[in-house]
Order: sequence, then structure tokens, then C-alpha cells
Amino acid sequence: MELNGQTRVRRKDHFAHTNGDLALASVGDVDPWTAWAYKPRTISLLLIGACFLIWASGALDPESSTSGDVVVSVKRGIWAMTAVFLGYCLLQAPSTVLIRPHPAIWRLVHGLAIVYLVALTFLLFQKRDDARQFMKFLHPDLGIELPERSYGADCRIYVPENTTSKFKNFWDTLFDEFVLAHIFGWWGKAILIRNQPLLWVLSIGFELMEFTFRHMLPNFNECWWDSIILDILICNWFGIWAGMHTVGYFDGKTYEWVGISRQPNIMGRNTGTIYTSTVGQR
Repeated sequence: MELNGQTRVRRKDHFAHTNGDLALASVGDVDPWTAWAYKPRTISLLLIGACFLIWASGALDPESSTSGDVVVSVKRGIWAMTAVFLGYCLLQAPSTVLIRPHPAIWRLVHGLAIVYLVALTFLLFQKRDDARQFMKFLHPDLGIELPERSYGADCRIYVPENTTSKFKNFWDTLFDEFVLAHIFGWWGKAILIRNQPLLWVLSIGFELMEFTFRHMLPNFNECWWDSIILDILICNWFGIWAGMHTVGYFDGKTYEWVGISRQPNIMGRNTGTIYTSTVGQR
């Protein structure tokens, strides 16, 4: 990825890795409000976490822990296992290019993404009903099949026999909650990706994905005017337009997402890597 409008990397944008943490090159680059968080406290946090696990596991009160329900014990064990992994990510996982307000926050976010990916991988190998029952372990309100709406049951825009509204199908689709989801979703994607050609490829590709898997999920079954006109040409376009204008309003830089093979030379490839690494600092 290349960064538009930047020709060289300033010295203060360099940062170094120290003991797996991301430390800024100069003390002046550290926000005074978060300067205390850059001091190493790994051993202290590990001791606090170990004490909390011992207390939560019921090891200090064996009688109460042995009389508990097996399902409750399994649920608590899964949550504790997740907490231990997130604690490891918070302290020891590799830092990302994002350093504001603190690299540890983004290490924790990365850990949450890994937990989510692993959970989805596990659910992929389960039957649908078994997966729903598994979700009840996380919360009793989960695991209930929600009603699905098929947007392609009647694709007529004008319905003459409807006495309430001749354009009922159109108005029901226009005032659906997914209209706002499309607009705000692509507004956020535009702020993150900052490249209009790539955004349009993703926008059209998502609609093709819905068309491909509409036989599996009724919610993906949409009318042609809903998918092409309302989603792509109106909602997605407005979200992308608003997102790119938001980037311009805050003087943000746009990106050129190109492969490393398109870099002119080895120095350009290294420079492109540095540009990519310094994006999150601004």
C-alpha cells in the first residue's frame, strides 16, 4: 500500500520495538496522559491475573466448587480461557502500526479478532441446530432462530391491487433498517480504506456474494432494483462519497492499494513498507 502525498518519512515518526512492546523513539512523542502506561508492568499484571484466576476457579473454596453444575463450570472455564488468551495478547502479542492511544489496546483488539475467528472456525464444523445450542452457553437469549425476511418475494414496484399503498414494496424496502446499515457501513469502510476504486470493487463484490448465496439465506434474496439501484448506486455510493469527504475534511491522506510487485525498485518497496507502518500514527 502506498500513501499519497508523502515523499519522505520524518524522523519523529520512527518507532522501535522493545521487549515486544512498541516504544516511541523520543519521549516527546508520548502523550502525557498515557505516558504512565508505557512503563513495564508485566510481572505485576501476571500476578494479579493469576490471583484472580485462582479466586474465580473456586480453588480457595473446594466444597462450593464441587457442588456446582457441570454446565456452569464449563462456561466459566471457557470464559477464563478466553480471558487468559486476551491477557497474553495485551502483554506479549506483537504490536501493530496503531499506537494511539496505546499499542496495548490494539493488541487486545487483535486478540479479540483471533478469538472471533477461532469461534467461527469451530461453528463451521457444527450442524446448524447444534451451533445454535452452543450459543446458549454464551448467553441464554442466544440460540433462537430469528425470523428471516425475503426481499425478493415480490419484486413489483407498483402493486395495483394493494389498497394501502400502490408502492408498498418500494416503501417497505426503502425504510428498512438495512438502508442505514449500508450507508453507515460504507461510510466507515471509506474512512478505513480511502481508495474509491477498491471500495467500488468491494461494493459490487458484496452484492455478487449475496446473489450467489441467496439460496442459503433468505435475507440475501433481493430484487434486482434493490440490489443494483438502491444498494449499490444509492446507499453504497452515498456512504463512499460521505466517507471520502470526511477524510478530506480532516485532511486525511488517501491510499493506493498496490502489490509489492508494482513498486518501481527495491528502495520503493522498502519505502512503501515504511509508509504503511506510519499510517496509524497520525
